[in-house]
Amino acid sequence: DGAAVAGGEEPKKPRGEDADTLAKMLVQGVVRVLHNWQKEGKGPLPVASLEEEFKALWKVPFELHKAGESDAISFLKKWPNKVEVIGEGSATVVQLAKKPSEKAKAAPPAASPAAKPGAPPPAAKASPPVATPPAAAAAAAPAPAA
Repeated sequence: DGAAVAGGEEPKKPRGEDADTLAKMLVQGVVRVLHNWQKEGKGPLPVASLEEEFKALWKVPFELHKAGESDAISFLKKWPNKVEVIGEGSATVVQLAKKPSEKAKAAPPAASPAAKPGAPPPAAKASPPVATPPAAAAAAAPAPAA
């Protein structure tokens, strides 16, 4: 009986996680829709067209309710690092976020912060500049002594 009860409860618990996971998947799907929309040079996507465009690309419905959401605009506003919602009412549009977080999301350690600071330390460790300053110091020491 305990196993049956646990088995009955387990599907309920993952549903909360599933809603979270589905929300992440939905926003990633929206980002892909927006990338395609942008590639076609169409500018910001009217939120009113989002559901249709999402279904056209992914062949699945844009089911906000399964992610625990009821409103597309409030859902999209929860992801400011991914998308930007502009306007109000029927004139509301969504576009890819243009903030530095977009670059940071792509590859902060590899692209900006780690590429510049990361490159010099390996170069300093790998090359003999560490040995060069002592040699320069040794060369400088005899000069004042002479």
